[in-house]
Amino acid sequence: MRKIFYIVMIMVSQFYFTSCERDFDIELKPNKPMLVVEGYINNAMREYNYVVLSRSQDYYSTTLKNLPVSGAKVTVTEGIVQPDNSIAWDDDNAVVLRERNISTINISSRSISNGIYFDERLATDSSNALLGKPGKYYSLKIEVDGNNYTAVTYLPVPVSLDDLSSENHFIDADKNEERAMVTLHYKDPDSLGNAQLVYSRSDDNRNNFGWGGLRSSRFINATDDLINGQYLSVVVSADFAIQEKVDYYLVSVERSVYNFWNSFNKAKDNAGPFSTPVVLDNTITGDDVVGCFSGFSVSRKTIVVK
Repeated sequence: MRKIFYIVMIMVSQFYFTSCERDFDIELKPNKPMLVVEGYINNAMREYNYVVLSRSQDYYSTTLKNLPVSGAKVTVTEGIVQPDNSIAWDDDNAVVLRERNISTINISSRSISNGIYFDERLATDSSNALLGKPGKYYSLKIEVDGNNYTAVTYLPVPVSLDDLSSENHFIDADKNEERAMVTLHYKDPDSLGNAQLVYSRSDDNRNNFGWGGLRSSRFINATDDLINGQYLSVVVSADFAIQEKVDYYLVSVERSVYNFWNSFNKAKDNAGPFSTPVVLDNTITGDDVVGCFSGFSVSRKTIVVK
């Protein structure tokens, strides 16, 4: 499929750099559906540890909203690095995630009746439901339709979100109200290789469920060698009404997780089949699969915009 795509690109290029007109009749055959994995383990919100399984519908589609996959066996296991750099997995305490509609979760924004797997204890014993621990590794195992898929992610030490401040006030003529942007203040760790993502919750998405239901308007630049150990004040591009309550989540991730979501956002913003192709930086191992098991170490803070 990708070879056909590049052939089309070459032909289009030749078309624009020649004086004659030519018609090309090229058939792009449907691709084989892939398993799409959207999995999370974090240290702050138990209900935000879940796995979404779906089947892709179209080669050019970059959304994770596809056909739900039911009946899978999904397991998350905690591990710790040994002196020889191997990982010892705590198989005796592995957590099986099940496809459930957890009634205690506000899910007005999306259906979770199919394809989303949770720790069942969210409904029966929420204080003991799955929660990630910084410094630990987590493995994800998926068995579905006779196939096996695996992934490993790491929860780094969270970067402390020290403060939030209101900046760049302006009058929105369309809404006839004063609005402002928010600046995040924090110190970059004095080590190379770390990366951060930023999510926020405000009035327009407060009832949404899941990481995908939050605003992710700014991803911190991955050039860690340029900002290593510095104190940063990062202005986020979103704007909010005065007196609006906004929750911010500074999410520390390992570089492979950052790379996936960076590539995903580039693909999401892709201008169509004849724009520059983007390859997702997949972290899931298996045949015909794409996605990411994301270890999120979260530091959060709330501001009332002034």
